Amino acid sequence: MFYNVSMDYKKLCFILIGILVLLLAAYGVYSYKVTQANIEEQNICADDELIARLIVQNTNPFSKFKFIKKRNTDCKVLLITNKPEPQGEHNIEFCPVLDASTNSVSMLIYTYVHDMYDRETASKELKKMVPLMTPYDYCPQYFNNMITLVKMKKRLGL
Repeated sequence: MFYNVSMDYKKLCFILIGILVLLLAAYGVYSYKVTQANIEEQNICADDELIARLIVQNTNPFSKFKFIKKRNTDCKVLLITNKPEPQGEHNIEFCPVLDASTNSVSMLIYTYVHDMYDRETASKELKKMVPLMTPYDYCPQYFNNMITLVKMKKRLGL
């Protein structure tokens, strides 16, 4: 009888440990999904701290291409939503987004050209981004960014 009671306790301990492991695994998956959803909802265009944190912690829920494409899309959204009025005031505080937009489209174009061998799509992405950046010609870094994009276009034959 003592032998059976000992076996029952062992089985009970294994079952409890198994349940505990399953609960911890479920919590880990849940917290990962919540973190991933929060990151996907954020605009990562000009958030260098978030990008650096994702790279350092290696918690980037995106593949390399998906991450680059999302950053470029987020930059386009920022450029469209904060577009200055033709006769209105110019918000100089928004100008650093031009640098972030240039970086994001450059990364996307290089990915298309060097990794995917798709010059046509790279050219389309460049043609989409330049008109979105044009209303910000009052920014001090506007011309440097445009020169960078023109040089890239010529160098890559887009």
